Amino acid sequence: MNQSQSRRLWIRAAVKIREQYQSQATVFPNVNSPPVDQWTRVMRLARLLTKAQQRHCPAAFQRSLEQYKHSVPRMIHDLTACYNELTNIKRPPVIPSLRDLTDELSSLPDEFEETSIDWSEREIVVRTPPLILRNVNLGEFEIRLRWSELGDPQPYRVISLSQTGTDDVHHPHVQGDTLCEGEGKIPLNQALAEGRLGDFFLLVQQILQTYNSGSAYVPLDRWWNSSCADCDDSMSQEESRPCSICEQQICEYCRRNCTACGDHLCSSCADTCETCHDTFCRGCLSNCESCGECFCRPCLSDQTCSSCLEESLEIEDALSEESTPDAPPAAATPSETSEAAQTSHVTVQPVCLGQTDLPA
Repeated sequence: MNQSQSRRLWIRAAVKIREQYQSQATVFPNVNSPPVDQWTRVMRLARLLTKAQQRHCPAAFQRSLEQYKHSVPRMIHDLTACYNELTNIKRPPVIPSLRDLTDELSSLPDEFEETSIDWSEREIVVRTPPLILRNVNLGEFEIRLRWSELGDPQPYRVISLSQTGTDDVHHPHVQGDTLCEGEGKIPLNQALAEGRLGDFFLLVQQILQTYNSGSAYVPLDRWWNSSCADCDDSMSQEESRPCSICEQQICEYCRRNCTACGDHLCSSCADTCETCHDTFCRGCLSNCESCGECFCRPCLSDQTCSSCLEESLEIEDALSEESTPDAPPAAATPSETSEAAQTSHVTVQPVCLGQTDLPA
């Protein structure tokens, strides 16, 4: 892109930025009403005091005087608050000229190696060089000024391109994409209010190149540390291991190993065999086809756990006993049958020993 084309793009962006400054200048401040109620009460009490004095009513005069003493300080307090609000109302900001804004934007490539315009996000983007704080290389950052939010408390973002650190802290003074401005808040606001966009970007870069251990989200001496996903304790990079399944970092005290394959597991990804109670990953466990519980493969027989097998055998034995009929009586032998038949046909005569039948 040649210089004239680049200039036209900066002019186009400057037009959008100036429109935002103009919209902010037309916003009227809130002006509160004076304390009319307090004033009315004080004037009423003043009239009552005058009447009581003219009519020589000491009791009414004293009562009105006490109320007057309480009402006047209250009115003074409310008037003072109203005055302070009026004095804090700022003058309408001076709108930067289109030429000044164009010059500010055109000078950015002289200060930064990479500059661009993100039209979809309505942002002016500059890239910082690699930031090194106390021998810790934090990598490059993007400073993104969103012109549609000019006038807001912090209309810019700071984006890490190297994603060092942990979670959402990639710079000791940046959480997510929000910079902790510290003492730089006032000069940053002034630079934006006056349209000094080049000074604004340089100030942000200067803050990023400064380290204050007292206000750091993560101190640099713990920069490469991470938090255990199970116990949340801090651990060094050497002490941490990723879970083989979810890849969250876990410390050596919380780490579990699969008994079968040896993979590192966190508490959320570790399972236990219901029979031997050893730790396994989910891939090394199977479900019992009867009860559906998880078991390791050595504790299953034909995809069934020992408890379900025993229960199945007990059920089969009980069913076999119920289905067997009562045994018939044993059949008599042939000899026993013949003897019984002979005995049934012989008539037993009652003969007494030593006696004979006499003729009639």
